[in-house]
Amino acid sequence: MSNNCCRRCLRGISRRIPCFVAWSLLIVLSTIYFIFICPWITNHLWKYIPLIQGLILLFVIENFFLATFTDPGRYSRAPPDENDDSETTFHKTVEIHGTQCRMKWCQTCGFYRPPRCSHCSVCDFCIDTFDHHCPWLNNCVGRRNYRYFICFLLSVLFHMYVVISFCIYYLLKNHENLSNLNTIISIILIIFIILLTIPIGGLTAFHFMLIIRGRTTNEQVTGKFKSNINPFDYGCLYNCSKIFSSSNSPKLIHNKKPSTKKSYEVQKVKNKNGTNKVIK
Repeated sequence: MSNNCCRRCLRGISRRIPCFVAWSLLIVLSTIYFIFICPWITNHLWKYIPLIQGLILLFVIENFFLATFTDPGRYSRAPPDENDDSETTFHKTVEIHGTQCRMKWCQTCGFYRPPRCSHCSVCDFCIDTFDHHCPWLNNCVGRRNYRYFICFLLSVLFHMYVVISFCIYYLLKNHENLSNLNTIISIILIIFIILLTIPIGGLTAFHFMLIIRGRTTNEQVTGKFKSNINPFDYGCLYNCSKIFSSSNSPKLIHNKKPSTKKSYEVQKVKNKNGTNKVIK
């Protein structure tokens, strides 16, 4: 029993290491910039620069925090008395906007997964509109926190561009004194930010491509709609507005005993051919 507890504890710690590294890089590099570079920029350019950059950093931290700790859209498991272990039909077909989609039976959670739902092997929950499990957040990215994830990527990228611009400006103005501590720190910050910009910028561009196409990372990687029309693609403008302006959906996991029909099943009617059709 003690060995199992130790293994679970070690797995929990290892899962949190990337998230700790991400938070440390954000806080430490930003603090170094504000202490060593920002005062010089303030004196030579504009006195309100620290205030504006501080607000940008707060926005970055807010979205990082929300993306990390917001429930991504976990479904409650079916209670034991409602979990039909004898279920032999592992797929059901539903029709969404004229496209046939399969609902797979989840043996762990005990219900048919709604379209776009997938079971995360790390979190061990079915996630609504599952995108991917992000180790840097130590959380899944799903329907309820995808907006915060995208806003974090955009804001941290903008914050990095502003910081590297001012560091380059400082370096150009003080290139004659390369042995100065502030100059060395500006060079270190430039190197770090360039190394971080490549993966973060590529990830941001990739997710904007997915938003425009109305897809998730999971659907893109598995090629779910490669041969069929994507029923969740409503056009570029509507796809973007749905991500950035729609209200957040309520939590799907409850402390009370859930009702399987209300919590897990998609509203549907029978077609003549035996398939189910989703009612929107």
